[in-house]
Amino acid sequence: MRNRLFLIAASFFLLATLLVLNSCDKEEEGSIIQISGVEFTPNLIEKDGEIVGIDADIAAEALQSAGVKFEMSMSESWPSAYNAALKGPNKALMSIGYTPERKDLFKWAGPTSQSMYAIFENGNSGNVYPMPLEDCKLLSSIAVTRNWIETTTLEELGFKNLVYYNNYDEAIAAFMGGSVRFIASDFFHLVKSLPSGYFMENVMTVTRYRTVYNYIAFSKDVSDAVVSNTQKAIEEMIKNKQSISIMRNYMSIMPSDYMPGTIQIYTEASPPFSYMTGKDTTRKVEGSSVDIVNEIQSRTGHVNKINMSVWTDAYSVVQYLPNSAIFNITRTPERENMFQWVGPISTSRSYFYTLASSGLSIQTIDQAKALKSIATPEGWFTYDYLVKNGFQNIVATSRTSMEAFQQLISGEVQALLMTDLDVKWLANISEVPLSDLTQQMQSSDLKDYIAFSLNTPASTVQQWQQHLDAMKTDKTFNTIWNKWFEGYPMP
Repeated sequence: MRNRLFLIAASFFLLATLLVLNSCDKEEEGSIIQISGVEFTPNLIEKDGEIVGIDADIAAEALQSAGVKFEMSMSESWPSAYNAALKGPNKALMSIGYTPERKDLFKWAGPTSQSMYAIFENGNSGNVYPMPLEDCKLLSSIAVTRNWIETTTLEELGFKNLVYYNNYDEAIAAFMGGSVRFIASDFFHLVKSLPSGYFMENVMTVTRYRTVYNYIAFSKDVSDAVVSNTQKAIEEMIKNKQSISIMRNYMSIMPSDYMPGTIQIYTEASPPFSYMTGKDTTRKVEGSSVDIVNEIQSRTGHVNKINMSVWTDAYSVVQYLPNSAIFNITRTPERENMFQWVGPISTSRSYFYTLASSGLSIQTIDQAKALKSIATPEGWFTYDYLVKNGFQNIVATSRTSMEAFQQLISGEVQALLMTDLDVKWLANISEVPLSDLTQQMQSSDLKDYIAFSLNTPASTVQQWQQHLDAMKTDKTFNTIWNKWFEGYPMP
C-alpha cells in the first residue's frame, strides 16, 4: 500500500514538474528580445531601413539558429542603447566591447568581432613606428571621441594630449582637415570611415594599444538557455567560417585572421618561440611554441588563429576575457592564481648577460644591483624578478625580446636579463657570435606554460592538458622540440 501511495505521489510530482517546465518554455518562446545598437561602420549600419553590418548579421543569424525571437533596431545614442540593455527586460545590445568593468553587468554571447585600438597619423612625420606608448604622450594633440573605450583607455594610461569630439564624424573631419595630426580609433572603423584608398595612401599606424572583443550583451533577466544557445550558435559560425564570410561582405580585402576564434589565443614576438613572417595577406605566426599549440589544437578538432600582440595588451586581455589564452608565459608564484595552466611547453632559465668586451663580472645580486643599467622586456617575469628584488637600475623600455637584446649589443645598457634559449636564438638571427657575450649569474630556473583565463571552462583547459600529455607520450612533443632545440633538455 505504501509503495502504491509513493508511486502515485511521485507521478503527480513528475506531472507537475513537466507542466511547470512546459509553461516556462512557452513563456520563453513567447518572449521577444529587443536588440539594439548604434551606428558603427562596418559593424552596425542602417541601410534601406534594415540593420546590417558584421555584428548585426552575425547576431541575427545566431539568434535565428538558437530559435530566439527578436526585433532589431538602431538607437539614437550609445547611452540610451546601453541603459536599455542594462535595465531590461528582454533587452540586448550589439557590438559592445567586453571589458572587466562591464562583465558582471550583463549576460554575454560572442565574440562577434574584434576591435583593435591604435593611434594613427595622417601623413608621415618621419617618426619610427611602432612608437612606445610613453612616447605617444609627447605627440601633438590626438583626436578622440568622448566616452568611447578608445578614449577612456588612454585617459587611464595618463594621456593629457587628447582633443575631445562629441562624435566620431567630428573627430574624422578634424583628422582629415588637418586640425589634428593624430587620432585614436578602432582600426576597422577608421578604414571604413575614410574615403576609399585614403588609409593606405596617407595614414601611418603609430602604435597599437588595446584589443577589445565585441559581444552581444543581454539584460540580466534573459534566461541562461537563450544566452547559452546563442553562444553555441556563434561558436558554430566561427568553426564553419560563416562569420568570415559575413565579414568579407563588408571588408572584402581583410585577411580572415581579423575575426575572432572560439578561443582567443595570444602570443608576442619572441623568437624562437613565436614570431611573425611575411606581411599583409601572407603573414604567418611561426615558432617552436606555435608548433606545439597548433598540434594541441588540431587534436581538439578546431585550430584557432594565433594573435601576435605586444605583451602588455595580451597579458591584460587574458586576465578577464572568457575563452582566452596566452603563451609562452613563465609560471611564477605571483602568477599562480591568476590563470589556469597547461604545460610545461618550454624551459625558462634566466641569466644576466654582459658584453664580453666589458670585462664585467656578476656573481651576486649585489653586483648586479651595482650596475648602471639592466635591460629586460616590459612586463616579462624577468622584470617582475628585478622589481621584487629591489633593483633600481631597470631599463624596461623595450616591448620585445629583440629590442632588449639590441639595447645590450648597442651598449645602451650594461647588462641584459633574459633566458638562455632567447639569447641563443636572438644572437643567431642577429649574427652576433655567442663568444661576444658573457653568461653571468643565473637568476631563475622555471618553466613556460600556456595560461588560460580563469573564466575559461575548466573542461577546455583539461582537454588541452590531456592532448599535451599525449603528445609527450607518443613523442610528437619530442619531435617538435628537437626541431628547434636539439641538444637542450626538454621541459
